[in-house]
Amino acid sequence: MQSTSIKKIYSNISNIITGEKTKKLIIENIGNTYRDLIFYIPYKVVSSLYCDNWAQLSDKKKILIKVLVDKHYASFRRSNIPYRIKVIFDNKAINLVFFSKYTGYLKSIYKEGEEIYIAGTLAVYGKKFQILHPTIIDFKNINPENNNINTLFYRQKSGLKTKTIHKSILKVLPLLPKLKEWNILFMEKYPLSPSWNEAITNIHLGKEDNILENNSKTFLRLAYDEILANQLSLGIIRNSINKEKSNAYKKNSINIIDKFTSLLEFKLTLDQKNNIAEIINDLNSNKKMLRLLHGDVGSGKTIVAMVSALHVIHSGYQVALIAPTEILSTQHFNFIKDKFKKLYINVYLLTASIKNKKKILFDIKNNEKSLVIGTHALLQKNIIFNNLSYVIIDEQHRFGVKQRLNLRNKGKKVDMLLMSATPIPRTMLLTHLGDISTSTVKEKPFNTKIRTILKSEININEVIKFIKDKINNNKVFWICPLIESIDEETNNASIEKRYKLLKKNFNEIGYLHGKLSIEDKNKVLDSFKNSEIKILISTVVIEVGIDIPDANIMLIDNADRFGLAQIHQLRGRVGRGKKDGLCILLYKEPLNDIAKERLKVVKNSNNGFDLSEKDLIMRGGGDVLGKNQYGFENFIFYNIINHQNLLKMAIMEVNGILKADPNLQSDRGKKLIDLLYLFEKEKAVDLISAG
Repeated sequence: MQSTSIKKIYSNISNIITGEKTKKLIIENIGNTYRDLIFYIPYKVVSSLYCDNWAQLSDKKKILIKVLVDKHYASFRRSNIPYRIKVIFDNKAINLVFFSKYTGYLKSIYKEGEEIYIAGTLAVYGKKFQILHPTIIDFKNINPENNNINTLFYRQKSGLKTKTIHKSILKVLPLLPKLKEWNILFMEKYPLSPSWNEAITNIHLGKEDNILENNSKTFLRLAYDEILANQLSLGIIRNSINKEKSNAYKKNSINIIDKFTSLLEFKLTLDQKNNIAEIINDLNSNKKMLRLLHGDVGSGKTIVAMVSALHVIHSGYQVALIAPTEILSTQHFNFIKDKFKKLYINVYLLTASIKNKKKILFDIKNNEKSLVIGTHALLQKNIIFNNLSYVIIDEQHRFGVKQRLNLRNKGKKVDMLLMSATPIPRTMLLTHLGDISTSTVKEKPFNTKIRTILKSEININEVIKFIKDKINNNKVFWICPLIESIDEETNNASIEKRYKLLKKNFNEIGYLHGKLSIEDKNKVLDSFKNSEIKILISTVVIEVGIDIPDANIMLIDNADRFGLAQIHQLRGRVGRGKKDGLCILLYKEPLNDIAKERLKVVKNSNNGFDLSEKDLIMRGGGDVLGKNQYGFENFIFYNIINHQNLLKMAIMEVNGILKADPNLQSDRGKKLIDLLYLFEKEKAVDLISAG
């Protein structure tokens, strides 16, 4: 179904790139088609005023000038003295200043006696002009228009320089076919926007000073093309999925739900009731359900999930609940088994260490109405369900895409519920794009708060003294990223080292990690619950499923080594009783800017959903139509944060397109198929062609 134009865009570059070495480097690092090259966009544009005489220079002006490299001045390896290079412009001296220890590199690119073009911001220091960390402009002939020069910079890979990349792209641009316009709503709202061909050319010629900014006309145009292609492909896939009806459930399960809730030791919150109704309503629709149940640690998500499972089981189907650890799976099993038994529903536990596995596997294969709770053991090929219709993924952020699909594919027409306090970036992206419905449990059965503070490892003695003062009336989780030290850098990040340190100060201390047997883990946890242990040093094995209501202090050692989701999950282990919780994030100096920002984000927010939003911004949303759960690779132009208005427009436009022309057979539909190919959404095109 590829048009002639699209085939042209996917032409091989071999015939237009001269030099075998260059060709090989481009193919290996960028790609082998015209499309690969034109979508390799610059990461920076430097706009400078071209000056050819001294009178044009002034303080704080961004300039581009041709200079003669005169002399290098060494800093004698003193960190507070910069490296300087004197250059001559219009027979007068300008100093180039570098705070860098890589002086050998500077000598190789700033060769004494050579003329070069440089760009940078002028500054006055000691009545003399200087340029801090200038940029060498990698071309020899300048023909400025209106004296303004926009210089493009591409990310350099494996010896490929900006100049080589740009030169190759300029060879492709004149060969691109003129694509017919597919945009309607966008061009009405932004009437002065360039065509696709004009936009992609503008990007690589730097025709606007703000060409790479999210609100530039060129960038907006290309961002909308991309999100329109993305939403259109998702819409086509969604339509394909919706053709397969979900399993039919009994509409009314109120009686059995009432019986179940009467067995609970507590009353459901209003939030829980509303979310149960929302999920059951979704299950009763004709469409397959994919829903995220979000709620912070301790909000009661599990109860909501169990009631929805009861609704499905009541209709004669099987439900699978998968959790990331044996502790959590066992906790779910112990909580629910007796209550479901009173309702004549079988509950099975399947983990790596479970006994009597043959009988359990037989029952799962032959028993229609049942709840199966387990760990990754549920994913094994020999686990065969009788009529699996509903899958619940607890702590969704701990499972990969492939694992979730693996479990879902063990049944037919399977509905899916994802649960997490801190959804992974990919899931957050899908909620933004409208392809995962969201239910949120905000209300908690208790009203305690958790305060978070940051402490440098330099102050560890102060922290130990604080714990000594509080230990009589509190229990403490002390979390380490490692069991044993690997090298000097991780010396203080291990249970081994921290246990030795804390043992000098405390008697009632124990440790817990993944290498212990399930029996030993339970012994340690029982000792902690019974206050025989007051400080529990542990790895993230306690991240989920550990409920110690009177443990109110959480210290996370080397906190910068943990993910945002992990820290929030760990923090949620405290403040679960009558007293407020305290979380201490202990970090090792020095911290880079990103690490500092991440810890500040956690400190300033106790909301897991908000943290996941921040995680989406910082790590990217991964590949919506693939398996990557985070990263920025999936979008070239579209920005999930800055282009929300484009997303809303695309969703509205796609709904109209697919309602009027679901198979894209109209003249505009054919243009939109070109758009899908352009952004490599062939999966959607294949679904159309397959009917």
